[in-house]
Amino acid sequence: MSIVLLRCDDRLIHGQCIVRVLNDYKVDQIILADAFTAANPIMENVYKMSVPSTVKLSLVDPASGEAIELIERASADESSTLVLVKDPVVVLDLQKRTDSLPKSLDIGPMSNRAGTRKVTYFSFLLQAEEQACEGLSDFGVRVFFQQVPGEKEVEWSEVKQ
Repeated sequence: MSIVLLRCDDRLIHGQCIVRVLNDYKVDQIILADAFTAANPIMENVYKMSVPSTVKLSLVDPASGEAIELIERASADESSTLVLVKDPVVVLDLQKRTDSLPKSLDIGPMSNRAGTRKVTYFSFLLQAEEQACEGLSDFGVRVFFQQVPGEKEVEWSEVKQ
């Protein structure tokens, strides 16, 4: 099975959305690549308690070599893995460092923050995040927005202007 989904969601693991993703993609392993979370033992414990006991959760700093090792190992094994990050800037960096990631990025909910632009009703992007989406697209990665599986997918090319 390997990596079944590469997803960007600024809330990372949360309620109905992640439950839908875990169930619909039959995820048994999550690689959560986020520097803040990986360095924060309290957040690590919160996230570990929030996933089902049948799902293995690895928290890693995306800038580390360990992140690439976990991704490459997951792409070659039998697990059904979700790679989860907070923003597309991280994904662009990871895509440049390994060929083992899927060539598609599902962007889920992204909060309305100062300086963001509304891209879909559930996703707001900073300029750097928009530039990363364009860079990913130029890199041959399909970038699309989908809040939860089963909902309409909105392509980056439809909303980038």
